[in-house]
Amino acid sequence: MNKKAILLIVIALLLSNVGKAQTQERMTAKQVTIRDNQVEINYFQQGQGDTTLLFIHGWCIDGTYWENQVEYFSKNYNVYAIDLPGFGKSKAERTNWTIEEYANDVAAFIDTMNLKNVVIIGHSMAGEIMLQTALSNNPKIAGIVGVDNFKLIDVTFTPEQMKEINDFFPLLENDFKNSAPAYADMMLFHPATPKEARDRVKTDFANSDPVIGYETCINQMQYAYADAQRLEQLNYKLYLINSDGSPTNETGLKNHCKNSFQVETISATGHYPMIEKPAEFNLILEKVLTDMK
Repeated sequence: MNKKAILLIVIALLLSNVGKAQTQERMTAKQVTIRDNQVEINYFQQGQGDTTLLFIHGWCIDGTYWENQVEYFSKNYNVYAIDLPGFGKSKAERTNWTIEEYANDVAAFIDTMNLKNVVIIGHSMAGEIMLQTALSNNPKIAGIVGVDNFKLIDVTFTPEQMKEINDFFPLLENDFKNSAPAYADMMLFHPATPKEARDRVKTDFANSDPVIGYETCINQMQYAYADAQRLEQLNYKLYLINSDGSPTNETGLKNHCKNSFQVETISATGHYPMIEKPAEFNLILEKVLTDMK
């Protein structure tokens, strides 16, 4: 290999490292205390704009799962991604890990940071948190977008399915570190899900606080029983970006979303489309945000 070729390779590597360093700098975490100093929120912020995008992660993961979205949408929006208390680096001095408490955290974060024209994007469990927050009719909330959630509205489980669900909870309570990643392997991935995405999710599940992980799972399930009734009270159009890994029952949504709904499907992904197909996910979300205006 000649000297010129070696020099070009070295330059390319240096530029690559600079790009990584810039991304890491942009994703530098910040912290703010809310709710009478009982809760510390770890968050990432980037960009400016009249509209704020607030990304909220799902069960047993954290705000870094939105890294691609923070980078992409910060060109035109004021973008935040938070760690929910008990996950990532956010903390709370409490033992109550209900959907309602998390919604109070989100509302307090919006108020404390004085956010305006907020579009909440909630993944998985955060769909319920987003819904509960939106039901307050806070004028600062401009819209809501669910990511791979509200797929089972009006779906009736068979007795066999209910038994499988009920049998899973004791396993999760007694051996969270192994049962949570096993659940991910069985239920949350698509055959096309990249190995690095699978490994990342399973590692984060295994390393989550087992008590908080178990309590949030139970509380979400209990809250979700009344999702249909709550959707009837929702004064926002419900936008969803859902994977086709499992079907979305749009008939149920039609029966209960009084202010209509819109489902955008992203194909050949599991439960984590924002990291499995980030470029395609971003284009779909961009379309949804345009439709909102």
